[in-house]
Amino acid sequence: MNSQAGRLTAVENPKTFTACFSVVASSDANTLSRILEPFTKRGLTPSHVYAMRTGPELDMMHVDLQLPDADGETLRRLANDLRGLLLVQTVLTSEKAQAENI
Repeated sequence: MNSQAGRLTAVENPKTFTACFSVVASSDANTLSRILEPFTKRGLTPSHVYAMRTGPELDMMHVDLQLPDADGETLRRLANDLRGLLLVQTVLTSEKAQAENI
């Protein structure tokens, strides 16, 4: 009975998760700051940022970011802002959630 009440409470709460972004962009001196700008404008700080120059001439940058306690609307808006940047070629998103207690 008690476990049922816990499950109902979890369903009623808004779903939050860690939003994950994988961005491929042209590499230049401003690439990383431009990719972080949509987060900064919203007062959000990613918990994880990993950037690596790639490509045969190191002319591309691959940036992975994680934003904890996000919701679907935040994920969608940030992804759209990132896709709107001129230097960005690809933005992939995913959601990472904690496993439910069994």
